[in-house]
Amino acid sequence: MSSLWKSIKNVTLPALLLGTGIQIAVPTLVVSPVNAQTPGESSIKQVDRRYNISFDYRGCQRTQRNARVTCEVIATNFNNNHIRVSFGARNVQYQTRLVDNSGNVYTSGSLQLNQYDSQDKILTDLAPGIPTKLVFNFRVPEQVTQLSALDLGYLTVGRVDTINRITLSNLGAIASTAKK
Repeated sequence: MSSLWKSIKNVTLPALLLGTGIQIAVPTLVVSPVNAQTPGESSIKQVDRRYNISFDYRGCQRTQRNARVTCEVIATNFNNNHIRVSFGARNVQYQTRLVDNSGNVYTSGSLQLNQYDSQDKILTDLAPGIPTKLVFNFRVPEQVTQLSALDLGYLTVGRVDTINRITLSNLGAIASTAKK
């Protein structure tokens, strides 16, 4: 008997007799924080896998000035480093658009990020793991109550600036604010 077979016999046979067997490496499923959801969160989420940024749709709401609709999106960077991103509103290169169920397209009139408000674009650093709230403003006719998609335009800034798009679809009804 070869020395290899003797080694296998000396390790395997006692292990089988003791009932421990041989341990085999089993692949482990790793769940990314991007896929985890907590109760009450929107299920409409897209991930830019190239830059590892998630976009979580939080709803569109009609304001008291009925023609104005605001849509909220949470952007989260799941990299280990900050990422510089410019989000577009009416910016020609990477504007953000809203589509209703009839296929009508509305371009964002402005964008809010914290205390900043712009009709064109806003440049920010997305910190690792920190959610960043973006609010896009649109003029949508009062008779429109259902939305199909939010087509978000943005530019990642780096050695080579890259224009990107991500589409959040099947949005549903526009919520309305309570009148005071």
